[in-house]
Amino acid sequence: MTGDYPLVVIVGRTNVGKSTLFNRLSGERVAIVDSTPGVTRDFLENFVTVGGKTIRLVDTGGLEIFVAPDNEIQREIETRSWTLLEQAHLVLFVVDGRSPLTQIEWELGAKLRRANLSTLLVVNKREGMTGELLPEEFLRLGIEKVVQISAQHGDGIAALKRVIAQELEDRGTRNSNPAQDAIHVAIVGKPNVGKSTLYNTLLQKDRAIVSDIPGTTRDALLSVMHTEYGKYAFLDTAGLARRNKTERGVGFYARLRTKESIDKAQICILVIDPFQGITRQDQRIAQEIYEQKKCCLVFLNKMDLLPEGKRLTPENLKKSAQLDLNFLGYAVFLTGSAREKRVRQKLLATIAGIYTRYHQVIHPQMLNGKIRPRVNTQLQKVFSGTIPLIHHITQKGVAPPAFIAYTTCIETRRKTYYARVLEKVLREEMDWEGVPIEIQIGRIKPGSAQNLP
Repeated sequence: MTGDYPLVVIVGRTNVGKSTLFNRLSGERVAIVDSTPGVTRDFLENFVTVGGKTIRLVDTGGLEIFVAPDNEIQREIETRSWTLLEQAHLVLFVVDGRSPLTQIEWELGAKLRRANLSTLLVVNKREGMTGELLPEEFLRLGIEKVVQISAQHGDGIAALKRVIAQELEDRGTRNSNPAQDAIHVAIVGKPNVGKSTLYNTLLQKDRAIVSDIPGTTRDALLSVMHTEYGKYAFLDTAGLARRNKTERGVGFYARLRTKESIDKAQICILVIDPFQGITRQDQRIAQEIYEQKKCCLVFLNKMDLLPEGKRLTPENLKKSAQLDLNFLGYAVFLTGSAREKRVRQKLLATIAGIYTRYHQVIHPQMLNGKIRPRVNTQLQKVFSGTIPLIHHITQKGVAPPAFIAYTTCIETRRKTYYARVLEKVLREEMDWEGVPIEIQIGRIKPGSAQNLP
């Protein structure tokens, strides 16, 4: 599907402003921007409208060309970047306009020329100087098309967009963002629990860099794909580290992106390493999902590492996790291994079921003919004497499903209990697994029940 859109790849050494340019062209804060070299590791992609057409814009990790043999992550960055560059319809080669060209940039320019790639030299950090003559050194790179910009301040961005549109004029494009009508699923969890491995398994390709080094993933990685269960936009997020170990820098912004990803998602997959037990970090992420009222699937990973012949079983681990995350009781709990291909089918089927229930509508006759009497019976058992009963229940919305129960003169302190009883009965009578339910207790005047919706 992504092949239907022209591919524009941003490339360059570290700290020249690639991610700032990516965010500027995206019109939103997608990539983490920080002065620390090497912040971007996995490539980031977004669908951006330029000149009325949609392009697939990709931000790559900083290239070094000369990579130490023991630098596993950088070697992976280089390999993935060049694979993308070979597929690109246009390359934006970004350099720092305030610094002399480095040996890396001379080598990179030469490699791009030898590969005969359509390349646009983007000289960044030229705020206030985009109309001046370019220093001769940059022209000696031998790249014919050059644009001067300041990605941070926006200077020259309009001109850059015009050139991109001209270069891709003959490329067939669509005018819609493929992620708009997809089901958004965020894969979340603390560092090193297997989120990126699961992400790659779901996509059936090595999209995210996987390493034993905690914090390998920093940005939120988006991939859109069609499956037999529908169209999904999967987000692999950075692991939420402990706050007391996270300085205000890359870790801070990674945590912020993860929270933003949960906010955008309709369904969250919370990945947990059950051999570590449910930690405070796990509970904090689960709390974020609960407070934002997101659908949730808790995936207990690494079952392939479970010792044989021991009392520890997947079922026991699942029961233990459900107890520790009891406030997230509506979630679906599954066990498996992110490394095994067969887990993909199980997760996709479960996600599809959750999404269907997220939009479930209950017939009024079911709400008031069966559920309401059960709720009132339960209330009468708990409260002695005459109490206000539920006169009517109506569903006011879906995604998430929301209900209003009407009663008379109820005390504020009892509203929470009424809502809890109604939710319990709703979940017993209908299938809401994985889905949060919103319940509001509405107050009516005595004798006005006939006017209820």
